Amino acid sequence: MSSATPARRVVEAFGDCDALAAMYTDDVTWRLNHSLPPNIAGPHLGKEAVTGFNNAVFNKIYQPGSVRVVVHEELGDEASSVVRFDFHATSRRGHAYDVEYVLFVKTRDGLVSEVIELLDTQASTEQHQGNDVGRPPA
Repeated sequence: MSSATPARRVVEAFGDCDALAAMYTDDVTWRLNHSLPPNIAGPHLGKEAVTGFNNAVFNKIYQPGSVRVVVHEELGDEASSVVRFDFHATSRRGHAYDVEYVLFVKTRDGLVSEVIELLDTQASTEQHQGNDVGRPPA
């Protein structure tokens, strides 16, 4: 692939809330697995809500500067793309976090208009509690 897909660009900006905000349409939507609490799962509607959600995740849930992603594969084009990746970070409670994710992204006029983020919610919950459950193999 000659250039990164929009999905990969979003994932690679994780932790940089200003860079993420610059990618969004005014009416962007972002949602996660429906099994998560509504304040996390969303849908988060509009740029203000999505950037607020991003700030909460990257500055309140995880230690700033601890986020790292490892991209395994990406598919798609500028209009619609998907990326599979491992998300590594340290929670504010000091717990290691390593969960595999898939992120779907749609764009309009060169900006991200929709994000759907899928993950192993049990592994995420367990790891935030400090339990070593569901980590991707090394």
